[in-house]
Amino acid sequence: MRTIIAIALLCLAGTAMSGEDQRMHLVQPKGPELALTKLVRTNDLFAEFSGQVWVAGTVVGRWPAGATNLNYKEPDYLLVPDQDAAAQLPYFVLREPPYFNQYKVRSIELINGAKALRIAAGEERTRRLLERRVNHVRVSGRFLIEQYVVGVECDAPWAKAILVKAELPEQAAASNAVPEGC
Repeated sequence: MRTIIAIALLCLAGTAMSGEDQRMHLVQPKGPELALTKLVRTNDLFAEFSGQVWVAGTVVGRWPAGATNLNYKEPDYLLVPDQDAAAQLPYFVLREPPYFNQYKVRSIELINGAKALRIAAGEERTRRLLERRVNHVRVSGRFLIEQYVVGVECDAPWAKAILVKAELPEQAAASNAVPEGC
């Protein structure tokens, strides 16, 4: 009798867990060369990926309350993907009638911080930010990221990754410059 009750409780617990899986889905759009390596659905909700993917957008290094506010020891380092790039990155969807929320990524925290900004914006612009001579630095282009992690916390999406390489429009124009002649 006790074993029957124990089995029934395990079945109910399994049903409750599968119900949770039904509510929150991980969407993995086709295209990116990212492979799911870990999916956590306990107290936290996040997914880790291996591989690299190019993301079009803007890298931003900024002091959260301005360069003169000394309450912050480090600037924020973010990659803000453009709308098309964000749609191609993995994200979570909540399906719990009457609610349907897509937690598409709005920004990606760059784990390698100042190094990522140096890759994207160069040494001089990064130095000016770190010396608090400017409030922010922005660079638009295409950026190669790896170790992508995406999650949902407090009903808001979050993501983080390592920036590996940058392709900026002015770099492409300079490399394709036509030699001058008479």
